[in-house]
Amino acid sequence: MLLTVLSIVAGIAALWLAFAVFLMNRQAISLRQALLYAPLKLAFRVDDSSLRAAQTDGPVIYAISHQSGVDPALMLSVLPDDTLHILDEASSRTAWLEPWRELARTIAFKAQHVFVSRRLTRRLKAKGRLAVYFPFDAEPDVKSFRLYRAVAKIALAADAKVVPIYIRGSSHLPGAYEPAAKTPRKLFPKLRIMAMPPRTIDELVEAAGPVGVTTANALFDRVAEARFFSQGRPKTIFHAVRSAALLYGAGRVIVEDVAGERLTYRGLLARARMLSGKLVEIGTAGDTVGQLLPNGAQSFATFIALQSAGRVAAMMGPGVGPLNLVRNGAIRTIITSRAHVEKARLAGEIDALTQAGARIVYIEDIEASLTGVDRLLGWMTWRARRLARRADDPAVVLFKQATEGGQRGVVLTNANLIANAAQIEARLVLSRGDMMLAVLPQHTSLGLTVGLVLPLMKGVRALTYPSPLHTRQIPQVVATRRPTILFATDALLSAYGKSAQSSDFESLRLIIAGGARLRGTTRTLWQERFGKTIMEGYGMTETAPVVAVNSITHGRGGTVGRLLPGMRMRLEPVDGLGKGDLLWVSGPNIANRYLAEETPILQDGWFDTGDIVTIDREGYINIVGRTERLASVDGVTVPVALSEEGAEAVWPEAVHGAIAQRQPDGTDRIVLFTTEPDADRSALSRRWKRLGFQSGALPATVIAIKSMPTTINGRIDYARLAALAGEGNDLSSAA
Repeated sequence: MLLTVLSIVAGIAALWLAFAVFLMNRQAISLRQALLYAPLKLAFRVDDSSLRAAQTDGPVIYAISHQSGVDPALMLSVLPDDTLHILDEASSRTAWLEPWRELARTIAFKAQHVFVSRRLTRRLKAKGRLAVYFPFDAEPDVKSFRLYRAVAKIALAADAKVVPIYIRGSSHLPGAYEPAAKTPRKLFPKLRIMAMPPRTIDELVEAAGPVGVTTANALFDRVAEARFFSQGRPKTIFHAVRSAALLYGAGRVIVEDVAGERLTYRGLLARARMLSGKLVEIGTAGDTVGQLLPNGAQSFATFIALQSAGRVAAMMGPGVGPLNLVRNGAIRTIITSRAHVEKARLAGEIDALTQAGARIVYIEDIEASLTGVDRLLGWMTWRARRLARRADDPAVVLFKQATEGGQRGVVLTNANLIANAAQIEARLVLSRGDMMLAVLPQHTSLGLTVGLVLPLMKGVRALTYPSPLHTRQIPQVVATRRPTILFATDALLSAYGKSAQSSDFESLRLIIAGGARLRGTTRTLWQERFGKTIMEGYGMTETAPVVAVNSITHGRGGTVGRLLPGMRMRLEPVDGLGKGDLLWVSGPNIANRYLAEETPILQDGWFDTGDIVTIDREGYINIVGRTERLASVDGVTVPVALSEEGAEAVWPEAVHGAIAQRQPDGTDRIVLFTTEPDADRSALSRRWKRLGFQSGALPATVIAIKSMPTTINGRIDYARLAALAGEGNDLSSAA
């Protein structure tokens, strides 16, 4: 018996040694490191493939996002054994880490090690290596951000390369620093080490773009990129949602609507499985199918069902009827519900779509056709998809107004949408303890990504509301259901703020404005009445949509924030414009094409946003205007948006919309529409220069209107304003 036990022990030891020798040669580490790395590698199925690309000679600083107590053990095992590890106090004392601490030199983190940096700089200049463990927050506070400044300063002084490292899955370990209420725990989660290729601080600053950023922000952005790229290979939306269900728990309620319907991950995927069995009978794989449904549990299930069935979901809403695309056969089938058609009074639009050649399929009929066997199989096979799709296959079509009229469909792939959700998660703190109030329609790019894709991928419960225009009811919903996150447009936030009680928005911790410029009056209203700071972001349909966003700790009023991880930008001058440059961006979230068009979106990998911007030294972006909203006044090119800003400064309580009206001589006349009842151009003119606004931006005509026309998501409808200006108004004699 003893001999048998000894033989088993000897066999295990031999296998351990053999595996350690394999790891030693594969990872170029010492045998001692390999022996201690082997059990971690097996227990957590560690993907360490990126470490080979990060191997470099000193001087080098490994910038590690510290999420759990296991992180130092992994890093001490796989980083070169001459690396000096600067550990936090807990890691430097934990008894079980002692065998790993013997693998390399370690010191406990103290303030003087960071700020008295001469010794560390000398070590680096001697071809040394440092491993610094950064706080795990996506939004570090002011105190924590000092570490980024100090490390960037040391790296710059020693001309050291920086290798950010993020361990995906570490936050789910039992000993993770993130509270279990925010991040689910697993005993042996799969870990993926994401090590970015080595770069010096100068290289990072140069790569940030033509304006550059501070050294600390360059380092912070690079660490955020490691978090973003740790997502691994792109997935399909269905795969990403299924993976989230397994991670956060199939029984977790992930979507609910104000009508009272709630779906868990399992319930959502089971319902999608049932519906997809009928949807595969519509057309063939890859066909574009319209989805015309309000925000709700039903729209979530239908969207996932279309993804499972291998169809491309063309998201539609009131006023978003792509008749031109229906006529040319790009969209043949539209899924809607009779209840929605009746409540939203869409009978006329449905008739127009039918006459254009669309087949209308009602979700009530699909659900009525499901048999008991269909429902049983749906619950039994809720994890399974109907048809295999690839990450770079089209997933969604979102519509925007074309310059020449009609609807233009932007085709976004699975990879585009998942990338943007991951980019947002790498910049903002989100957790399963949050609840997202999804009021923006899913046929808008912001409404789809932050209201559907992001919550499903990140385990954030989505509370859906069918229309964002119910400005009196929505504050009451916030007060009673207590969501923590709200994305909306400036016009909607202004309306909500004016109709709400002072305590209605107490539960909100993160409020993001997008889709249009955030006015100072809206920002002030929320700050003074509710004590809440609105963070402004920026994006467009082609970028899925978010390009930049302010965060709680990285925010600057009057700007739209800083570029998201994984994106790059460049600037081009605009002829005749004294201030601002044309913004071009590149990144994995940008669409490749428009529906039924040959015009490419990308030009050599870059997308022309059409926006005129200025960028400060910290990398914060300020939108000056759009190329399509530039006016030529007295030989000077003027952004029309400046006319709106000037009017806001004079009449802050009103809403303003300006357009450029082309004259026979080729110049432009700026026409300002305003809800200010006492609007008068002479009064505006008297205060214009005193406020410091460009003289060319002073509107030639001011027209007072009772209410500002808006789109379904609360943005100013400039097409309607242009029509109003052309409906026989005698603009020369207007106020």
